[in-house]
Amino acid sequence: MLAYQWHAETGQPMVFLHGLLGSQQDWQAVLTILQNFPQIRPLTIDLPLHGKSVQTPCHSFEQARALLHQTLSQLIQEPFILVGYSLGGRLALDYHLNQPNPYLQQSFLEGANIGLKTDAERNARQQNDAAWAQRFCNEPMPEVLEAWYQQPVFSHLSADKRSDLIEKRQNNCGKAIAQMLEATSLAKQPDFSLQLPQSNIQFIIGEYDKKFRQMAEQHSLPMHLIPNAGHNAHLENPKAFVEVLCQALQK
Repeated sequence: MLAYQWHAETGQPMVFLHGLLGSQQDWQAVLTILQNFPQIRPLTIDLPLHGKSVQTPCHSFEQARALLHQTLSQLIQEPFILVGYSLGGRLALDYHLNQPNPYLQQSFLEGANIGLKTDAERNARQQNDAAWAQRFCNEPMPEVLEAWYQQPVFSHLSADKRSDLIEKRQNNCGKAIAQMLEATSLAKQPDFSLQLPQSNIQFIIGEYDKKFRQMAEQHSLPMHLIPNAGHNAHLENPKAFVEVLCQALQK
């Protein structure tokens, strides 16, 4: 079972899954605002090989899905909502479409890729993720993170925000991150685009996140744009992020 924490005693459960290199603490700004919404009962989970689940191994999407289902099945026997960011969003997407759970009502995916189209794209991604995994295994964490946050998806970050993230992430175990990165590589994820129209899944995307805006527009995905935010919208504009979740709940 994965490490978890409830953040209220009543309300409809809303489950939050962080991204690669993150932990339950990544949702703190969102949780602080959600204290004003007693109709929501937040639950945060540490993904395998992260946070307090760092000793829980993971070698595939199937294993990640089974661990998530084991945790959710034990904790929730009522309708709930799933929210995932980046890797957590891809795991939420995989869970929503592949794991029958009668209590899962809908999912919100933030900055989450729905899958690659071609073998060439998958091969390129596999090589890219393998190279990063090697770096996480063999180089000092601050150095790898310095390079990691130079990737195009983080290009909108100021130098100060980049430094804050590097400081926050440097206590991760490099070998654990490498294992999770390869186990859940986008290269191993199916292309879910054809299944999405029939699903109750919505996308939350920062207005500066060009790559994921383009993906959502290209596939006509139901999308909520978060102003003044990039890839990590829940960190950069938590107030607008919470408003999207609460509006959906009211509907």
